[in-house]
Amino acid sequence: MVLPLAVLAAYLVFSLLVGLCGSQRRMGFTGTFLLSLVVTPVIALLVLLITGPSRRAEMARRAELKRQTELLRRARSR
Repeated sequence: MVLPLAVLAAYLVFSLLVGLCGSQRRMGFTGTFLLSLVVTPVIALLVLLITGPSRRAEMARRAELKRQTELLRRARSR
């Protein structure tokens, strides 16, 4: 049975959105996008919840927390 074009287009759009959600994860955009094509995008989203953020994103988050902590310390000391 051939899928209607609208259903196929919706599947690809949701797969792209899942890929974008996974761009800051260890699997990256390409891995997440391909996974969502092979399995359903819903299952790929569940996999994203299990996987951790990429090292680059984690380092950026820690640097931001460090900067905010320093700003709070300076504000308290005034």
